[in-house]
Amino acid sequence: MNVFKNSFVSPWGLKTGLNKGWASCGCFMTLTWLIAACASIQSPTGGPKDAEAPKVLRESPKNLSTKFKTEKIELEFNEFIKLNNAFTEISISPALENPLEVQAKKEKLEINIGEALSPNTTYTINFGKGVGDVNENNLLKNYTYVFSTGETLDSLSISGKVVDAVTNEVLKEATVFLFPIEQDTLLGKKKPSIYTLSDTAGNFKLNNLRSQAYRIYAIKETSADRIYNEAIDEIGFVDSALQLNKNISGIKLRVFKEEPGKVKVIEKKIEGDGTILLSLNRGIKGLGVKELNSDYLKDSKTEINLRGDTAKIWLASLDFDSLRVSINEQEKEIERVSIYRNKRETFNRTPVIRDNATNGKLKPGRDFETVLSMPVTASDWSKVSLKADSVELTGWSLLKMVDSERKYRLNYALKPGKKYSINFKEGAFTGISGAKSKAYNKVFTVEELENFANLTVRVSPGDSSKQYVLQLLSESETVIREDVISAEKTISYNTYPVGKYTLRFVMDENRNGSWDTGSVSNKRQPEKTWNYEKVITLRANWDLEEKITIPKDL
Repeated sequence: MNVFKNSFVSPWGLKTGLNKGWASCGCFMTLTWLIAACASIQSPTGGPKDAEAPKVLRESPKNLSTKFKTEKIELEFNEFIKLNNAFTEISISPALENPLEVQAKKEKLEINIGEALSPNTTYTINFGKGVGDVNENNLLKNYTYVFSTGETLDSLSISGKVVDAVTNEVLKEATVFLFPIEQDTLLGKKKPSIYTLSDTAGNFKLNNLRSQAYRIYAIKETSADRIYNEAIDEIGFVDSALQLNKNISGIKLRVFKEEPGKVKVIEKKIEGDGTILLSLNRGIKGLGVKELNSDYLKDSKTEINLRGDTAKIWLASLDFDSLRVSINEQEKEIERVSIYRNKRETFNRTPVIRDNATNGKLKPGRDFETVLSMPVTASDWSKVSLKADSVELTGWSLLKMVDSERKYRLNYALKPGKKYSINFKEGAFTGISGAKSKAYNKVFTVEELENFANLTVRVSPGDSSKQYVLQLLSESETVIREDVISAEKTISYNTYPVGKYTLRFVMDENRNGSWDTGSVSNKRQPEKTWNYEKVITLRANWDLEEKITIPKDL
């Protein structure tokens, strides 16, 4: 309590010597009152959360200065600040031999250049996401400090918009950057020093540029290091170099995910039921698997998914220590991998039955289907029964589907309004493992037709020489169906659930019936898309028709 050693000031401004009048009752009561009052003071709680970025109040020397000669720059903010990865976020262009020395001191930021600057040169310090406030780390975004060692500043600019190549939606906080043409080989290897972030409307602008040729890119990053990583980042670019001798506007950067250039296996494992899973980093045509060191695959069954990037293999026996296989693309080997099995591992190799009656309901006109967890080698229909409203039915059959060794379709005219029950006794199916399926029972109904709607779309291509793909999307933007269009065409979507849908058109330039992504190295843009502006709302027991003309130039 050294603060009270010599004197005390009462609430009324009276200075009292504590050593002399400490025993005074009045002084004691005054001190007691003050201590109690102080003790009741509390930190304020609640109130709105700080959501504003720090603001620059003063710049020394001033931003956009010419004849710049100082080695130190000082910025003053309206609140206390802190640095975030300053070494990587704060950069200067043109680059210097040594990095900038940056220090945050309360509400001030000091930048020491530390070396001689080139004459008659405009420099730009880009702060990226390197500065935030102390309380909530609200970031100072798209702030640049520009100065020139000569008489004038470089004043050219490039502006435009960043959008998603598939959805055409604007992308905010995409990193847009330039490489001088002679440094273009640095893409994916080094951070650019000329960059900015797109705003909430997808717009960007790069200012104070010198007259020269540039390559421009936009990336939607995962790691936020400003270095393009093909495996995880998305990218957009302009095909040709930009020769900047006047301001350029209207640049559109369509950001997409590249397919990896080299095909490789990214996952290999034996799953809990003994299925061997092989996954590639991208789909290929004619994916095949060939055994190299034994005959384990002789009696196996293999399924390739539609994308051509996954192979599932079922073996009759798992008594191997290792399996050596080659991964082939149309009979041409692209990689060899080994699959190892731990002798202590156990696998549940009993075939499991699943079906397509979601929540016990089937769409009108849809057959009941079962799919097993492994290929079937034998079936016993005497162990399967079908009932309708508890009455045993006859005249039905289960047919193996042509596209799979695991799928069966119920061949029977199902009717709405009835309660069906299909029962599989234990041993109804025998899997490739030799194990028999367990008992399985499913109760289901067929939904009434009046709960669904029909949609007819009459499409006229804007350019009759081109081919398009029409995609029907659900409210969650999942592609439900695709149809190829090369001339005027009527497409019927019958018996679709009520809800909201959208339509997207792809300009199918290579005529393969699907949307294709781009390639930076091959200077190939992703195929263009166009979203029909109207949201399609399907209501129960409705028939709806839309007439659409695809724009000539998407």
